[in-house]
Amino acid sequence: MGIISGAKSLLQRWRFKYKLAILNENTLEEVWRIRLSKLSVISFGFFVAVVYFFLIALLIIKTPLRGFLPGYSEHIDLERQLKLNMLEVDSISKEVELQTKYVEALRSIVAGEIVVDSVISVDSLRIVAQKPLSEASPKELAFRDSFESEVAVSSVLGMIQNQDNINYLMQQPAQGNVVESFSPHLKMFGITMKADYNSSVVSILDGVILSCDYTLNNIYVMTIQHSDNIVSIYKIRQPFMKEAGEKVHAGEILSTFQKNVETYFEFQLWKDGLPMDPQVFITF
Repeated sequence: MGIISGAKSLLQRWRFKYKLAILNENTLEEVWRIRLSKLSVISFGFFVAVVYFFLIALLIIKTPLRGFLPGYSEHIDLERQLKLNMLEVDSISKEVELQTKYVEALRSIVAGEIVVDSVISVDSLRIVAQKPLSEASPKELAFRDSFESEVAVSSVLGMIQNQDNINYLMQQPAQGNVVESFSPHLKMFGITMKADYNSSVVSILDGVILSCDYTLNNIYVMTIQHSDNIVSIYKIRQPFMKEAGEKVHAGEILSTFQKNVETYFEFQLWKDGLPMDPQVFITF
């Protein structure tokens, strides 16, 4: 009973009406009045909030403002139509290619270049165009690798012998020891060094930085273009201090090995698109 009586008294207090009036200062005449209760004020405020919510929702749904919502784009239908158009264009291009081959075959027949019996039908052309190539056998793959390795080694050695009479005044890329030498037949197109701690990686010649990238193997790679079509490549495990497009001079610092950083790095030297043995031109 106490809870029920307390609820009734609370409801009565909320429903109790207050009078708000505006009086004339001179005559004390009541100009305007209104009677409100706490419950009516709250109900009116809730009603206004609901109306505002639906108005804003309608405004966003029916107007271009919906394009500003995160993760929503008003061009979804346009993107879907674009994909359909791309598929249609691709199919049309294939049909055009078949028709071109057919017309070319007719032209050859009219010109007397081939006989009628040797003409391939359009359906046959379609089958030939879609027929996959046969995969190479293991013996063929082994022969390819052997042949390519021999050609690469002979080209590199021949180029180095031709370059023995040319002297390049190159800086040592870093102070340290060579732990892996140049071996093109093992696909090692440079050398691997174990640099000294607190040493720096420097440019071997004057040049321009072509690129400064970061690989998925946590390796930073910098490529520098030098004169006489010489390119040097530096691969380390910490960021460079230079960016692509900057000019560098021989001996200019590209990066410094910091504490607790692996000092192994790879250095490559290329000329005219072919790798060169850095130990032939630089004293390590």
